[in-house]
Amino acid sequence: MNQKFRNFLKNFMHALSANVIRLMISVVMTLVLPRILGVEEYSYWQLYLFYVTYTAYSSIGWCEGTYLKYGGMEYAKLDRSRMAGQFWALAVFQLIFCTVFGTAAHFLIDNPYKSTILMLALVSSMFDILRYLLQNILQTTGRIKDFARIMTLERMLFFVLSVGALLLGFRNFYVLIFMEITGRILSMCYAMYVCREIVFAKLDSFHEITKESKEIIGIGYKLLAASFASQLIIGIVRFAIEQKWGTIVFGKVSLTLSLSNMVITCIGAVSVVLFPMLKKMKEETLEELFLTMRTVLTVPVLAVLIFYTPMRWILELWLPQYHDSLHYLAVLFPICVYETRSVALIDTYLKAYRKEKLILFNSLVTVGISALLSWITVFLMGSLDAAVISIVLLMMFKNIFSEKMLLRSSLPVKVWKDNLLEVALTGIFILVNWKIGGITAMLLYTAAYIIYVLLKSKDIKREMKNLKKIARG
Repeated sequence: MNQKFRNFLKNFMHALSANVIRLMISVVMTLVLPRILGVEEYSYWQLYLFYVTYTAYSSIGWCEGTYLKYGGMEYAKLDRSRMAGQFWALAVFQLIFCTVFGTAAHFLIDNPYKSTILMLALVSSMFDILRYLLQNILQTTGRIKDFARIMTLERMLFFVLSVGALLLGFRNFYVLIFMEITGRILSMCYAMYVCREIVFAKLDSFHEITKESKEIIGIGYKLLAASFASQLIIGIVRFAIEQKWGTIVFGKVSLTLSLSNMVITCIGAVSVVLFPMLKKMKEETLEELFLTMRTVLTVPVLAVLIFYTPMRWILELWLPQYHDSLHYLAVLFPICVYETRSVALIDTYLKAYRKEKLILFNSLVTVGISALLSWITVFLMGSLDAAVISIVLLMMFKNIFSEKMLLRSSLPVKVWKDNLLEVALTGIFILVNWKIGGITAMLLYTAAYIIYVLLKSKDIKREMKNLKKIARG
């Protein structure tokens, strides 16, 4: 095994460990909170998480630009004064943004719960963004171990503080929000300590800080806008559901989305390690690695769908009050197949090739389709079923369209047969679990998956040999 591959595996294990811990905490919190808080309190907690998703974009591309500009560099070779200037400039900007928009929310939003939750989301995002900038610096320069520690600490603090509050008898969503903010503040402080050579270095001149900020934001805003648009794809549908059927239905649908996102969170470890590695690779190696990574990611994730039926049985026993919303998990669970590949592979390759415009274009096209489908399914048809089905269709389209643009612009490989097989297999999964359900559906999907593996057997063997070849160097 060559040294590069050994380092990749070592860094991957650090990132995977951090993501597995995050996954375990997410599983516990996702299963425990709805049972303890009750439907209304949990729905307001989901609303806070929904707001945080979007207030986090107040970084205006600062973090993303740093990630792209310094990708593949060594931490020791970074200009400390320049990086310190960017950290403190972002801190000042976040403080101003939080103050202005928090004040506006207080006066413009009539619902006191929603206005307070939005203000708290702004505060939470401010500390999260500053930590995220430092995490990006560590990740993009290959300090994955420190990156993983900070990421783990943030979730562990939230988990310990929240469990402590629940054990003391608190059953209010505001307490959970304060626990998350506390965890984010403490983890940000730890990130500042880890990056103390940067954070507390002598600052550049105001002119140099401004010049560097403009360059970084100019690089990063397209990636941020693409990420924001990606959130809007599902966010528009969720917002329409909340407007049409209220916060409680919104919370129930959000629960099923949270369950689907758990797998995506875990496999996101691949992208953490892959980006800095891709930035240092030769063109021919990038082409060779793509199909291998695609197979390694897709085949196991499709196998995960087999365990949907026992997972749903357990969830229905644990959360009987969410029985009706778990019906939608049959439709939303396959999202993990497409999103894991987008997050871990396709978007990572596009970033390595500096194709932020393509990422943005794909996201904007899908957002437009999302708005149209939301209007049709929610406001014209008034069908919650159709609205939920539109979510998985949107994620399928986004993934396939994005992959097509990547291959057309940078990689001379063809995957249209794979796309057809994957759409057919996920379609079978949705159909049998939506219409039949139970052990029969599980057996039917398992049979379909076995046929898929047999059809792909030559490709799987070839890519496994290629993976061994890459490992040997």
